[in-house]
Amino acid sequence: MNKEVYKFIFRTYGHNLEQWIGFFAEVFRIAVMRVYMAIAIAQVTANVASGNFDAAKKYTLYFFFAYLAAAIIGTLGEILSNYTESKQYAKLSVAFYQKLVGKDVSFYRDNQTGYLASMFRQHLDASMLLLRFFRGEALGSFIALVVPPIVLFFASPQVGLIAATIVLIQFIYVTWSSSKVNKYRRLSHEIYREVTGEVSDVITNIIAFKSGGVEDKARSRMDGLAQHEASSFEIRRRTAALLDLPRNIITACGITTAVYFIVSKSSGADPQSLGLIVLTLTYMFQMIRSVDILPSLIASHDDLVTKAYPTLDYLSEKYETIRNPANPLKLSIKKGAISIDKVNFSYHSRSHKNKRISVFKNLTIKIKGGEQVGIVGLSGAGKSTLASLLLRFDEINSGSIKIDGIDIRDVKQSELRQKIAYVPQEPLLFHRNIKENIAYYNYDIDDADIISAAKAAHAHEFIEKLPDGYNTIVGERGVKLSGGQKQRVAIARAILKKAPIMIFDEATSALDSESEQIIQRALPEIIGKQTAIVVAHRLSTVAGLDRIIVMHEGKIVESGSHEKLLGLQGRYYSLWKKQTTEFC
Repeated sequence: MNKEVYKFIFRTYGHNLEQWIGFFAEVFRIAVMRVYMAIAIAQVTANVASGNFDAAKKYTLYFFFAYLAAAIIGTLGEILSNYTESKQYAKLSVAFYQKLVGKDVSFYRDNQTGYLASMFRQHLDASMLLLRFFRGEALGSFIALVVPPIVLFFASPQVGLIAATIVLIQFIYVTWSSSKVNKYRRLSHEIYREVTGEVSDVITNIIAFKSGGVEDKARSRMDGLAQHEASSFEIRRRTAALLDLPRNIITACGITTAVYFIVSKSSGADPQSLGLIVLTLTYMFQMIRSVDILPSLIASHDDLVTKAYPTLDYLSEKYETIRNPANPLKLSIKKGAISIDKVNFSYHSRSHKNKRISVFKNLTIKIKGGEQVGIVGLSGAGKSTLASLLLRFDEINSGSIKIDGIDIRDVKQSELRQKIAYVPQEPLLFHRNIKENIAYYNYDIDDADIISAAKAAHAHEFIEKLPDGYNTIVGERGVKLSGGQKQRVAIARAILKKAPIMIFDEATSALDSESEQIIQRALPEIIGKQTAIVVAHRLSTVAGLDRIIVMHEGKIVESGSHEKLLGLQGRYYSLWKKQTTEFC
């Protein structure tokens, strides 16, 4: 875990020269303030004791100028490092955002959005804090623990060895004890993300939550998660506290031994012995402080690593099965002809012990450029899956899907999707105003075009009646609008995209009967001369299209115009008769 996180930090922040300048400026500041200061004070003490006041004054001046230089250089280094870190943090935010939204749709089917958002922010913050940790507390403690024993060794080899032994024993013990706590630390962070994901999931689906009357059950579930989280925190801290006692005993014994030894060997009449005592005591108290905070430093380090690590795994390419080609072709659509040739598709099902569930076997469909085709059938027939494959939200196992003779696997996914206007069954709106939602694919579009698209989708009338009209904020996922209103805004957005191919996946399912009839009559105007695939459960939606394909269990069982299919008196006829009877 540590190795992967360190590699990431070096690969991102570590390649900046300014970062290294700031790092060495901090090394200089700490070395002067924690190492040289003790030497200067010891020299002043020894010279005063020997009556050499000129030398004492000289070391006092050395003390002042060294301290001043360290303060100035350290401050400049900190400013430079913070400036570089902030720029790199912004770059990483954008890079990780692109990486996260670039995941396959299947990735989001399997993960809570709240969990991902929490993990994403934790990673960014933890990565930068880990860098600052190394440049700050960790670096200071390292110098305070490593350099003093070396300096003391040159002043007195015996004292230096005692100091080095104390540091070594403490480091080994603290590292071992921290590893005992680390499993509880990882558990607490995982539960933290689960709690965040649970809260986000409920808030995102607040209407379903409140309408179900399940507050007591939900509170019980949250109470279980909260208790689990609190328990992991309590065990972690109790274990850490119990492991602190032996460390404190080791510290007390080691420091006492060093001080007793230097006092016993010193001569009261020797000024240099007095200086050595001052140097030893100063360094020992520095080491005591550094040793005391060593467990919390390791805990902070492991906390940050635990927060940073999971995202490295989620952002890896193992979650990306749909890749862009190394040398993508240009998708220039002139006719909009779609060729689905001998396509086989299956998917892994977690509910069936990750077995592959077959959807299509040797599926073949030819759609002419400008042809409007309806896809109908019972639930589970594969209608929406077909739309998903055309958009490359899922990848076919074999066969090919081509647009104007170009295999969609040979073009960039973003370019493919730019050429297709897609209206899904569930209206997908952003927490913005209506104008921004309609113009989401066209940022620089004129208001007149936005209004024109809204009128074509029969949304203009209800929009004008809203308090702020087109500037009305729709709320998260469009919660302020009715299902039919949301769907008409989504249709207006698809119209404004002006893509050569349109896919309506149960796009009228959220509309009331009157609105559905309006949209049905307006479909020729909405589609125009574009190639269109209209997936529908209500057959009346597709009755006026050029051709209707009837699917059953992943196979095409009938194909033809509305009149032709009725004349066959087959599956389509049965469905039509049933639906018209229900609505009568």
